[in-house]
Amino acid sequence: MSVLSNEKNDVVMVGDEKFVPLYTKDEIRLRITELASEISREYVGKVPIFIGVLNGSFIFLSDLIKEVSLDCEIDFFKLSSYGDEKISSGNVTLLKELNCDVNGRDIII
Repeated sequence: MSVLSNEKNDVVMVGDEKFVPLYTKDEIRLRITELASEISREYVGKVPIFIGVLNGSFIFLSDLIKEVSLDCEIDFFKLSSYGDEKISSGNVTLLKELNCDVNGRDIII
């Protein structure tokens, strides 16, 4: 992946595909900080489990967890409907299950 700069109208290349970002890096950082503050207030005194969907969420979730001022657990699951294709097959396959027990827990996905 290559990014030509930090502006919304710039092009991001992923392989041979071109994308135009919806948000700048600074806008994303600010929103992550805001979300982390909201979560920290809402779950004070609790130990929530943050669950990410691999592979797309791991960087976002990492950035979010760094800003959250709570003890917490982190787990991931992975699904696929694409295989090696760019178009979904319509069939979802579970590739990785959760490792933690979520029964009775506060979960943030």
